[in-house]
Amino acid sequence: MASGLTIFIPVYNEAAILEGNVRAVTDYAARLKRPFEVILGSNGSTDRTAEIGVALAKADPRVVFFHVPERGPGRAFAEGVRRARYDRFVTLDADLSFDMRFVDDAVAALESHDAVVGSKGLGMQKRSWVRIAASNTFIRLTNLLLGMPYRDYSIGAKGYRTDAIRPFLHKVDAHTFYTQQMLFELTRAGGKIIEIPVRCEDRRASRFNLLHEGFYRYGKLFALWFRSLLD
Repeated sequence: MASGLTIFIPVYNEAAILEGNVRAVTDYAARLKRPFEVILGSNGSTDRTAEIGVALAKADPRVVFFHVPERGPGRAFAEGVRRARYDRFVTLDADLSFDMRFVDDAVAALESHDAVVGSKGLGMQKRSWVRIAASNTFIRLTNLLLGMPYRDYSIGAKGYRTDAIRPFLHKVDAHTFYTQQMLFELTRAGGKIIEIPVRCEDRRASRFNLLHEGFYRYGKLFALWFRSLLD
């Protein structure tokens, strides 16, 4: 696989911010002085996201856009990994709520690691206390059940060696539990994972129903824990 950087951004109804934020990402990545691409994975978007994404890809060969009709960032993530041309795969949120300096740090860390966990818990986060408390409870239980030490399992600000995670794509959750799955599978396979601090500032409300997300993620967590006991 070619040496370079794939930046993956899952998008859902992001017409209002997509063009400006993609240009910000490509401008930032260009300063890293290495081959790169930005893959936009629309999942279930019903606004003008697909139209804008197609136009961005036509205007800039460094931008790749695809659309899957069903909502689910995990579906988009798996397809993004399959399409990736480069050996380093870094995920960002569409609203760029994480400091993009994470990209530099992740590229450097992936020289000697299979995954990089960008952690708000180790860094700085401007989020509501309710969301912080809910996240911390889930993280503690995840670590207890799965025997992992990390402080952040969110979708954004994660990095992977592309070849290290491709063998596990058939296990990727279609929705929002795939970060836990990837890190769990890499840990069991003996992969090298490092956690680094990141700065996060929420700029908008969650795009997900938080109550539904809570039930969904806890269900997936207990299912993965139970399967791990049987392996």
